[in-house]
Amino acid sequence: MSKRAWGSRSIQGLVALACLVAAGCVDQKKDVATYRKVIDGNKPAVVRIAPDKVLTLTDALRLAVQNEEQLSLLGENYLLALIDKDKAFANFLPQVNFSAGWTYQSAGAVFPRHSQSLDATVPGQWNLFNGFRDYYSLKSADQTIEQTKQLVLDGEQTVLLDVAQTYYQVLTGEQSVDVLSNSLKAQDENVRTLQQQFEVGAARRLDVSQAESQASETRVSLLEAQANVQTARAMLAFLVDAPIRDNPLRDDFQAPETVVDVDQWIGAAESARQDLIAADAAVRAARYNVEVVFGQYYPTFGLTTGYSIYAQGFQPGTLWNTLLNFNVPIFTGGLIHAEVRQAWSQYRSVALTQEQLKREIDQNVRIAYVNLDLAHRELRELEIQVVAARDEYYLSEMLYKNGGGTYLNVLQAQATLLSTQLQLTSEQFAQKTAYFNLLRTAGKLSYATVLSTTRPAEQELRELATQPVTEPSTQP
Repeated sequence: MSKRAWGSRSIQGLVALACLVAAGCVDQKKDVATYRKVIDGNKPAVVRIAPDKVLTLTDALRLAVQNEEQLSLLGENYLLALIDKDKAFANFLPQVNFSAGWTYQSAGAVFPRHSQSLDATVPGQWNLFNGFRDYYSLKSADQTIEQTKQLVLDGEQTVLLDVAQTYYQVLTGEQSVDVLSNSLKAQDENVRTLQQQFEVGAARRLDVSQAESQASETRVSLLEAQANVQTARAMLAFLVDAPIRDNPLRDDFQAPETVVDVDQWIGAAESARQDLIAADAAVRAARYNVEVVFGQYYPTFGLTTGYSIYAQGFQPGTLWNTLLNFNVPIFTGGLIHAEVRQAWSQYRSVALTQEQLKREIDQNVRIAYVNLDLAHRELRELEIQVVAARDEYYLSEMLYKNGGGTYLNVLQAQATLLSTQLQLTSEQFAQKTAYFNLLRTAGKLSYATVLSTTRPAEQELRELATQPVTEPSTQP
């Protein structure tokens, strides 16, 4: 074998091996880590939660971000945008291939003649000028990357809000169960007391029946509250993707008592909302796409070349072949014009969508701000109502025991107290949920925000709704 033939086969083998390696070596872990950096940032991830471990709100938020499939799907879109940019950049570089062919021919019936040939070449193409389309495609890819990245962050805030709402729904249900359980114990005790008094003729049968009816109604409410807790816990376990149905919950978030003016929230939303930033990037990408399509009017210039590694039989002077391509569109039947109009229409649509989103964000921030202010005011009033209802119930019961009132008044006061206690229980967490919603609408819901307003997990929630009735209160 000649040195030239041996060298040719060696080069062919190396090229083939390089092609196989390049086609099969895809580091999927590295690709996933690319968008996990955007999702996780520098936040520590909770790997597992023990069955008896107290689950704080921040733990639940970390678990959700760690395990939420929707965030990973958005992350895959971000990864695809990065890959599209690599593909756009590849248009600036030459393309080199390896081509080989073997030909065998047989001719003649009586005296057959056989011939064969083997050719191996390395053809290459290089797009030298493509009407600026490659340049604007790369610029558009950069904006698409920014758009998908911001949508990942926006989706993360949606997940955080869903988890927070469900977490407080569980806490609301559990505290409602405590309120109803305490009330039911007191009502069952009243029923037994009235039955004993009725047996000795100190109470009426009507009083016993009314007490039993109210106790039964409270028992039904308790069963419904317990079912609601189980449903909410199942939803929370689904959101965080962890077996936390029996874990005790402890709220470690403290919402601020006062917030800044609504105009400042609107200004923050217009500058920080991730979906609005993504919409801005989409507008810029659409504008670059117009230039990409318009670039079809420009001429194109390219280079095609090839190098013959091995050719049987070889002819001197044909080792290299080179071709310069030059193309000028003269008439395309109006196709380019239609595509340019289409690109402008898509740009206007994206711009209108961005403007509409901005107005929706302003509206949603105002609504969220009003709801938070309402929650603050209602919570203060409900605290006063609970104190007053407890005093009313205590006084009506004392009056009935001293023979100065009817038991119906006692039952009505007891029902009022239970109703206000349940409302207070709900409003305690509704205030925090409203604050989370305001943060979400302003684009400021993040781990940094939550962790900066957390309090020690050992600190208990308000106990006003579950305090037993002892004597009239002198102050809220």
